[in-house]
Amino acid sequence: MPDFDTSVPHIARIYDYWLGGKDNFATDREAAERAMVATPTIVPGVRANRRFLGRTVRYMAEAGIRQFLDIGTGIPTANNTHEVAQAVAPDARVVYVDNDRSCSATHGPC
Repeated sequence: MPDFDTSVPHIARIYDYWLGGKDNFATDREAAERAMVATPTIVPGVRANRRFLGRTVRYMAEAGIRQFLDIGTGIPTANNTHEVAQAVAPDARVVYVDNDRSCSATHGPC
């Protein structure tokens, strides 16, 4: 059983759903669908944002950058920073950082 409440939607899992990922639960999908009804442009915007991340990381790796800091990571999904950077430069290093207030030291990792 996960150390987190899968009955409560979480934005990282909703974002994963919008990107076509597999790391989401029914409650995340339901919240995502409600948001899509309220804001029909949300999925194209999320996907454009992800493509921008990919283009930016690729450009920086091609320019010789070998260390990346991805802040506000959420959960792993398609075309993560390390995948894009290391496709150009296998020696690229990536640190992922996020602050999830729904997690705490007493509840363990989310």
